[in-house]
Amino acid sequence: MKSNELYHYLFKYLLLGISIMMVISAVASWYTPESFTINGEPGTRSLMFTAFMSLFAVFVFLLFLLVKDKFAIVELGNQTIKIIHQGEEEVVSWMDVEQVKLIQFVFPPLYKLKVKSWDGSVWFNTEPRYVSFNGFVMDRSDMGDLINKKKRELGI
Repeated sequence: MKSNELYHYLFKYLLLGISIMMVISAVASWYTPESFTINGEPGTRSLMFTAFMSLFAVFVFLLFLLVKDKFAIVELGNQTIKIIHQGEEEVVSWMDVEQVKLIQFVFPPLYKLKVKSWDGSVWFNTEPRYVSFNGFVMDRSDMGDLINKKKRELGI
């Protein structure tokens, strides 16, 4: 069972896309304010709006730079976990896993994996089969079932 690559890249680059769209909106609001309609009235050039959008775009871009290297593609087996992270492939045993935790309020399911011999952790996704109730996620994919089974067996 392997992470869904489409959602891997979507999670990884979503913040970059949002940042780019916000920069485009800020530039467009400054150079062509009449292209924005607010309550039926054409927009006016506003330094406050342009500065706010630009600063928020920079914030989102910095957030992207902080989290982009955390995402990995993970292939789970009964005995081992193959982690493809930053172009490198590493195989670890389930016995070396310190923590596997479902990150709530993220759809489709996103997990945090921490290995005992690593300083940091990686994030990986499963297939988009889940149940959500008020933002709380329950993973219903085969990969999620294997993770829950291993967590029970190994006491992770």
